Order: sequence, then C-alpha cells, then structure tokens
Amino acid sequence: MYPHGPCALSDVRTTHGPRILGQYFAFADAAARDRGVDLRIRWDFDRLLEVSQQNSDNFPAVSPIFNPTYSVLTPDAAFWIEGVDASGTTVVTSAARLCDHGERSLADDLRSLRIFFDRPEPRLAAGERVDVVAPAAEHIRGKVMASGIVWVRPDYRRHGFTRIVPRLARSYALTCWNPSLFWGLIKPEHDEIGLTQAYGSWQMGGRLIIQMPSWVGYVEPFFLWMDREALLKDIAASCGQATTESSRRMETAKTSTSPRARQGISKRS
Repeated sequence: MYPHGPCALSDVRTTHGPRILGQYFAFADAAARDRGVDLRIRWDFDRLLEVSQQNSDNFPAVSPIFNPTYSVLTPDAAFWIEGVDASGTTVVTSAARLCDHGERSLADDLRSLRIFFDRPEPRLAAGERVDVVAPAAEHIRGKVMASGIVWVRPDYRRHGFTRIVPRLARSYALTCWNPSLFWGLIKPEHDEIGLTQAYGSWQMGGRLIIQMPSWVGYVEPFFLWMDREALLKDIAASCGQATTESSRRMETAKTSTSPRARQGISKRS
C-alpha cells in the first residue's frame, strides 16, 4: 500500500533548498497547464509499469532502478512525476530515486548491480554485468539521486516537456532529500538530437557498458551528472526566461492594440 495518492504541484511544500524551488514548481505547473497537461507527483511504481505497458510501442524499457519487480521502492526514497491530459490519460513521466552509497562509490554499486536489484546475485550468476568507463562515478559517494524514465507521448512532443519535467523531478528531490548530486544515463542517439541539453545542465562523465538481457540487452549509454549548485542555477535561468517571455508577450499585446477613440471630444472646423 502507498501512503499517499497523487499530489498536485500546488500542494507541494518545500523542506530543503531556497525559494527558487517553489518558484519553479509554480512555473512548471503553469507551463504544463498552458499545454493542456496537469502535473502531479506519484509514489505508486506499479502504476508507472502499467503506463509503460500501455505505451509499449514508444515507452522505453523501465530501468530496474525504478521497477518494483526488482526493488522495494519506498515513498521516502522514490517518486515519479506524472502528466495527464484532459481525459486523465498519462502523457508525460519522469522518475527519481534516492540512493545512499555510504562509503562505497556509485561505480562500485553499478558494477555489483546493487543499484539495480535488491538481490543482484542471481543476475551476476546469469552473466549480467555493468562495466563503468566513467571516472566521475568513481568519486560519487553518499546520498545522491538517480534520474530516469523521461517519456513524453509522441503527440505531446516538441512542446517543451523534456525541459520542464526532468528539472521538476530534480527540484522536488532536492526539497525532499537534499542530495548533493544527481546522475542519469542517456543513449548516444538521444544525445545527438539534443536531449542531454534539453534535460538540463548535465556534465558528461564517460559511459557505461551494460549487458543486461533482463532490461535492455547490450547498450553503452553516456553517464551524466550534476551537482546541487548547477541545478539551482539551471532552474533559476528557466524561471528568469519564463518571466522575460511573459513580459515580452504583455508588451506585444499592448503595442498591438489600437488606441480607442477618445469620446466626448469633437473637432470643429
């Protein structure tokens, strides 16, 4: 059982972080509504699996990191963002999970598959493996956030959701957990079309070599990471850009409106 149902962004209360986080929640909420989508926070990862199955022709395979079949995902350490259209159908997702690596490095937990499975031993015995060719991952320790499951239904793409929703997931994670760092993976072909830049101010720190038939088979995604300061600068820039664009629209509306004729005054020849 999950202790909470979906939570509207308007009900979010910030715990950690500066005021800009609340400003970004308001910006993301308004921007999504302008595009016909309501955003909310969910903790039911079984529902996320349902969404992936209902959209299997265009939804990427759900990483074991976010798959309740392989890991216990508790509300205090994992959530996902859901965007629904006017009919209540899910059209946007993005997920986050808090991982505490302690004195181990993120690279250690990737190689051991501990980050993917609660019981990695059978997977290792079956020959599944992850090789880490990402120097940055060797130095990441403690509490950090894993980012993933960014999906937008094809008819809602090219409307800016890949810029809005992943940032929202990291912002909410920051106010809940205050992690020092965020990381994620992206396929080279997605990086080539500009999704890395769309997702945020990521640093690219090498790649992983994943051999995992139970998930994606063989892939070599790039390893991405971002610290807390970079995230705050990123969302501040997003809020600032939104304010500037709003001001420009208001000015354009004013200047494009013809002045009304002044009543009660007539010209005499």
